[in-house]
This record gives sequence, C-alpha cells and structure tokens, in this order.
Amino acid sequence: MCLAVCLWLLVSSLWLTSCAQQDGGSNVTSTGEDCSNLTACGSTNTNGNKIDRSEPDSPGPFHDLTKLELKNLRTYLENDPNIRAVNSSQATVNSSYIYMVDLFLPKKSQVMNFLDHGYEQPARGARVMMFRGDKTPAVVEEYLCGPLPDIQRCDLLNFTYRRNPVEFTLRPYWDLEFETILMTLGVALDKKIGYIFRESYNATITHCDTREECFTFTPSPLGSGFLKNTNLRRMWFILTYQLPFHTLFPLDFAALCNLDSSNPSNWSIEKIWYAGQMYNTVEDLITGYDSNTIPKRKLTRPVENEDLFSTLYRRGQPVPDQPQRPPLQVEPDGKRYSLKDRKVDYLGWSFNFRMSPFTGPALYDVRFKGERIAYEIALAELSVFYSGDAPGISNMNYVDSGALLGIHSKALVPGGDCPEFATLINQTFFAQRSREDVELASTFCLFEQNNGYPLRRHLSYQFAFGSFYGGMLDSVLTLRSAMTIGNYDYILDFIFHQNGIIETRVLSTGYIQTSFYRDAEIPYGFRLHDNILGNVHHHMAHFKVDLDIAGSSNRYQTLDIVNDQTFAKEDHCIKIHQNKVRSNLKKTEKEALYDFHFEKPKYLIVYNEANKTNLGQVKAYRIDIKSVSKNILPEGEGNEPTISWARHQMAVTRHKDEEFTSSSNYGMFDGSQPVVDFTKFYNDDEDIVDKDLVCWVSMGMHHIPHTEDLPVTPSVGNHMTFFLMPYNYFPQCPSMGSRDALYIKHTDPKNPSDGVTINRHGNSVDQCITRKSTLEADVINNPDQVLQTRRPSF
Repeated sequence: MCLAVCLWLLVSSLWLTSCAQQDGGSNVTSTGEDCSNLTACGSTNTNGNKIDRSEPDSPGPFHDLTKLELKNLRTYLENDPNIRAVNSSQATVNSSYIYMVDLFLPKKSQVMNFLDHGYEQPARGARVMMFRGDKTPAVVEEYLCGPLPDIQRCDLLNFTYRRNPVEFTLRPYWDLEFETILMTLGVALDKKIGYIFRESYNATITHCDTREECFTFTPSPLGSGFLKNTNLRRMWFILTYQLPFHTLFPLDFAALCNLDSSNPSNWSIEKIWYAGQMYNTVEDLITGYDSNTIPKRKLTRPVENEDLFSTLYRRGQPVPDQPQRPPLQVEPDGKRYSLKDRKVDYLGWSFNFRMSPFTGPALYDVRFKGERIAYEIALAELSVFYSGDAPGISNMNYVDSGALLGIHSKALVPGGDCPEFATLINQTFFAQRSREDVELASTFCLFEQNNGYPLRRHLSYQFAFGSFYGGMLDSVLTLRSAMTIGNYDYILDFIFHQNGIIETRVLSTGYIQTSFYRDAEIPYGFRLHDNILGNVHHHMAHFKVDLDIAGSSNRYQTLDIVNDQTFAKEDHCIKIHQNKVRSNLKKTEKEALYDFHFEKPKYLIVYNEANKTNLGQVKAYRIDIKSVSKNILPEGEGNEPTISWARHQMAVTRHKDEEFTSSSNYGMFDGSQPVVDFTKFYNDDEDIVDKDLVCWVSMGMHHIPHTEDLPVTPSVGNHMTFFLMPYNYFPQCPSMGSRDALYIKHTDPKNPSDGVTINRHGNSVDQCITRKSTLEADVINNPDQVLQTRRPSF
C-alpha cells in the first residue's frame, strides 16, 4: 500500500514542479533533496533492522522476568519444603498458592555502579506473593527469590515500612476466590431464592442454559476502614444483567458475603439488599416476599442487539454519508527509533521500560543526549472512589492494584488504540491457573507520531521585522499501555519530545460504574437511562518520579510567584503592583509537601547545586502537574488512609530502596491499617538538601457522569498529565538541532519579488504524504502565504 501511494505521488507531483531544479522560472527554492532522489517508503530506514522484540539470554537489571526465569521459579516454589506451592491446577483457597511474581529490583546504588562505573551487574531477583491458606492462621507472604535464573533460596522480604506476612483477609482479588464464592454461596443462594430471581429479574446466578438467563456481578470490597478490623473480609456482590457491558445494567439486588475464613465452607451471606431495602438474613427476605409484605421488583431483561444503547456497534446516521477513511500518518523513511532488550533509543533519548504485574508500566535510566534525567518514572497506583446511597456503591472504594495493574494491559489494537505502524510488544506473565506462563499480545505499543501542532515557531512576515519563518511540528515518541480494569480503561502514555520534555499522561475511558436508579440516589449523580444513575466518583493516580539531575545529589525548591509593590520611576506617588520570583529551598520532607494553591503560584524545581550554567544558574528540571485534584474525604476516616498519597499533589522524600512504591496490592481491604502507610515516607522529616530525591506525584479528576458518557466515556477531556521540563538545563532549546525544522527566507533579501527559499535541512520532499500539493507548490502560486513579498495595500 505504502509503495503504491509513494509511486503515485511521485508521478502526480511532477506537474507541481516542487523542486527548483525542475522549474527554473519559479520563485521558490527548496534546499531539501532533489526530487529525482525520491525512493520507496522506508527504503532509507536505518533502524528497520533494529527492532528486536526477542528475550535476551542475559537480561539487564531492569528487564522483566524471562520465560526461563519464570519456569525455574515455579519449579523452585513447588519444591521448596517451606513454601510447598501446589500445582496450579490443584489450587484451592486453603492451599499454598502462588498469587503473582515480579522482578525485584536490586539496590539503586548497585545498579548505578553497574551502569556508570563498570561494576558487575547485580544479581537478579524475583518478588513472590504467596497466599498461605494452608497455614494457621492463614497469611499472605512475600518472598525474595534468587539469584535468577538458577534460584538458590527464597527468603521472606524484610521491610521497615510494611509488614510481612500480611493478614489473609487483606489478600488482593483473585479469580479462584470468585469461582469458589459462585460455587458455594452463589449455588446456595440460587437454591433458596432462585424463584425470586426469576420472578423479579428473569435470570439466575447458576443453572442457566444461556447467557441471557444468567446474572453476572460487580464486586465491591467493604474495606477494613469501614469495619475497623483487618481480620474481617467482607465483599458486596451487586447482581447485573450479563449484557455488553454489565455495569450499565445493575440490579437492585446485592449480597454481603463474609469471607473471613480461609476455609470456604465457613463463608456465609450476612445481608441482602433487594428492591431498596436491607434484610439481615436470606430468610427475612423469603418471609417478606412470600407474604407480600415487602416491596417487590419486576424487570424485563433488555434485548441484546446492535441497537442496544450500551453496545459499541456503530448506529445512527452514518458520518460521513459515504465511506471515507480518516487521515493517516506514515513513516516516510522508516522508524527513527530502535528497540532491543526493552531499551529504546530515539533522537537523543534512551530509556528502559518494563511492565510490573503488580504496579504497571515503568521507565528506567531515562537519558537525553547522554545525560541521565531520571532513574525511574513509574506508575504506583490507580484508584477510584465512588459515592451513592445503596450498599455496594456507597462503599465502593477501588484501589486498582488490588486487582493487579500490569496483567490488565493487553491486546492494543492497531488502528484503534495505536497507529497502524506502531511496534507492538508482547509481555510474559506468571500464569496463576496453569503451569505454562502466559504471553499477552500487544501489552505495549511504541510509535512516533506528529502531534499536528508546532513544537515552536515564529513568523516574521513584514520587511521591517526581518521577513523569515522558522518552526517545526512536534513529532514525539510514545510508549503506550492500556489497562482495562473491570469497566474502566486507563491509557498510559510516556511521551518524549525533541526539546527534552517528558510527558506522562493517563487517559480515562471505558464504561462507567452505575447504580440502580432510585430517588435516594439523586444526590449522587444523574439519571442516564431507564434504570441507571451515573454515580459521582473520583479518579486518582500516583507516580514515582526518581529524578537524578546531573547525578543523585539533588535539591528541591519552589520558585514562588509573589506580589511586588513598588513605585513608578516617573512619579514616586504612583504605586505599581507586579509579580516577582522568590526562591524557596525546601530543607526537609515535611517542608517539601506540595498542595496546589490557586493564590500561591509556583514552579517546582529539582537541581544539582554543583551543576550550573556558564551564567551561574542552576541546571534544573521542572515538574509541572497539570491535573491537580483535591481528595475531599476527611483524613483518617473510612478507607482514606489507604490512599494517603492523595492528600498532597506532590511529596519529596529521600530515596530508600525499601520505599519502592507508595501503595500496596492490599489496598482494597487494608484501610484501617494500611500495609503501606505513605505518610511514614515523610513523617520522619529527613533532610533533603543535596540528597538522592524521589518525587511522588499525585493527580486526579472528579467525574460526574452524563449521557454523553454512554456507551463509554470518551478519553477527550479526561486527561491526567504531568511534565518533566528542562529548566535552564540547556543553553538553548535542544530541538534547534532537529532536521524536522523548516526555515524560510527571501532568496534575495534585496529583491523580495524573487521569492523565497525553503530549507528542509536535508529531508526529502513529499515522501508518503496524501496531500496532493506541497508547501513548495503553494508558495509558487502565492509566496505571500508565508512571507511578505509585496508592499501591503492596507
């Protein structure tokens, strides 16, 4: 396809005389390559053979666990006499069960010695989370196993700031538990009140012949912040119709399950919610229902078809009237980036990346023009807290790592999620339910694209101001993952700009969580369809940003923009109010806590005091948080302590290897006593001047759903973004060296009517673009389109 387009453009562009060599009488000159040198798309590519997605035989310190390492780890855990992990196919809730494994990073100092000083690479290790339902009492244990790939020992991880082992009642979600709940409590509930299900909703939990006759459910953990006891495990299960997508079809039936015990035979149903009323036992519901003394519900299941409001089939008046493909981007000279062993090089940038099953995507050893900017930029947590009247929605506090983040990033679709030409990257994870590890397709996509707006530009149109144009479009490299966690989809992008800026962006899309419409739900949202209310909720995201600006001895300061009152030089009786900048060095961790204040604007700056420009200014990077959001829940109440990282928009702490992440996978349930209490990271109030610093960035947005969120929430406008921006770090904009720039000037400044010269800095004209005309052709017809060539008549 690309070759055909290029050949067609080459032939059809001849009449445009887009090169000065082909039209000696034209009034435009291009200093790009001669048109006769145009070649087929990508034939000049120098990186096409540098896209290597294979696993290395000797993985580096940041590379995810390889298939060999995962295989050896499973074998070791099953044979270790202290762990006795069962075969995956034989696992039960009360067995010794491998929940998940992940790379455990070596100490930062060891990795830095390897990267910068030629030391031996530190040994690779694995973090293993084990569900020990076989113990009395049952617990969750985390181990460090290594060295990889030939494992010699597995030891309990010894943390200062997080307890290990952890109460079994705080364990993360897992499919085996849901299956067991269905086969025990679900079957028992169906036997007792299946007739109520059929009469009220025309569906049942089990023993249904078709999908149309079967419920599915939304789990809602009742965190220990509401229970005030970490030894209790409760979950509401809200019944929904099994339709695409089930969260848009909630029913007014929910069951509160007691899952305290590691023995499923001891599980029970504590409460029932039906038709707007709470029942203390299933028997209470049966008595009231059979005696016709309680409100009853009678619903008709919607018919599933392509016109159903919740489906993603195209419907309505086609736009445009006739099929017409959207614009596409191409890589005219092939890929300008390379990939090997999960390391990327791109136009001065280099970085390593990985996908943690526990916490999601992360970057390591991020460098620009050979200088390290960040040791680590990593997602730490995603959470969403809902509000409502009915049980299950009123306490629906999701801390998404409790369902695992990384394993939910998969199946990115070219042409839908990523450009058609993106490099798709698979990821291998430990498989919980089989002996063969699972390789998920398209966990990442990597691509360069043109954002369609200038990175920089200036047009000096008039003679009096020099008559020139200089600018370049913002072409960036993006590493993308998309985590579908239940109903919501979070698209996470790491974006690299040619001027030294790193952009980290989370886009929210997917299906909203709703509740069954009742008058009591009105304060919590809007009625969006027949039986659903879109409940207000708060999305929050937390990132670890370990900056190393000119080394790991860094300082953090704010540049406070304050009011300045002075007097006019012309008349000392006239007051002048203006802004001035006041530097504010933060000396301790508590001083460094940052809360956005509209009336106190400031820049957030990280720098090395010993590294200055030739003008004596510190070379720094600025952290610019675009998505500030206030968590208005009272501190210490309910499950708020488990997301204490959301109390401030940023915290700055001294780097500690054991503080490797700000949250934990127990966050769905541990609100009364968080396994990771982020406040402990800074409450010791350590000195942070000239230290190795970590910035913890919190972002968020409140979402009050509306009808345009049906069927799914659009990503447009639902962005959470922060930037890492060079600040006096370079003597000038580093993109000045880019060949992507255009420079246009008069061919002869003394005779402007001779036309203009376009300098493309050696880049070809017209390869693989769908626009029939070119800039050169445009200015042949009208040079004034870009620069003034005639005296103005106005």
